[in-house]
Amino acid sequence: MRPISISYTLRTANGDVIAAYQGRTQYYAASTMKLAVALATARLIDTGTLSWTDQLPASHTYHSAVGGVFTFDPDDIDPLFPADGAPISIRELVTCMIDRSCNEATNMLLERIGVTAAEDACRLCGLHDMHVDRLIGDVAAAEQTGISNEVTTDDLSEIMRQIVRGTHTSGMATSALRNALMNQQYAVIGPQLGDDVVWGSKSGWVDGINHDVAFIGDPDSDDMRVLAVCTSGYGEEQAHGIIRALTHALLR
Repeated sequence: MRPISISYTLRTANGDVIAAYQGRTQYYAASTMKLAVALATARLIDTGTLSWTDQLPASHTYHSAVGGVFTFDPDDIDPLFPADGAPISIRELVTCMIDRSCNEATNMLLERIGVTAAEDACRLCGLHDMHVDRLIGDVAAAEQTGISNEVTTDDLSEIMRQIVRGTHTSGMATSALRNALMNQQYAVIGPQLGDDVVWGSKSGWVDGINHDVAFIGDPDSDDMRVLAVCTSGYGEEQAHGIIRALTHALLR
């Protein structure tokens, strides 16, 4: 049973914290760690180490941090992901990792760039507590060593802010990441904002964990805001109700 906890952080476009509650409380990251993977990949593309058009053979089997290989449980499989060996581009991997939270894409990218690159992206953003230590679904590593991927709302709001502001990436890379975030299929914060509001987000969830982090407003504007909410110990419906209520209360 996960402990019951709620945290939130609301930031301005320049990074100032407007409101926060337990902003440095650590949570299992779930899919929000994909923000670090996306940023790390985009930076390698900018340096010429990778290209958006590079093709990799699709894979459903991944290497554990403690040796051996693993695959996903049926509930965690993306039914739209290509069959083993089919070509898929880096651009497609980054896009589906964000907009439909594809776990296969995440692990393929992490195996290509290395977990250290994602961790370096967290440090580059000056984050205090967010860390990426293993692939998604590496149960053996979690059980044998306790290593995990963790986030806080302070850090989620800051990495999202720096990604959409293009602090560390070229204009082309920043645009690609913004577009993926704006096509998020599992948003909780965004649908509360009204049809005329520009937003993009990355959510994350497993049993007892529900998070969402969103940029709100034109990311080039000084009026943009970034809101991160993390919850632990609640069922999905109740957690989403909490996130929706906080969105209305903090952005009224």
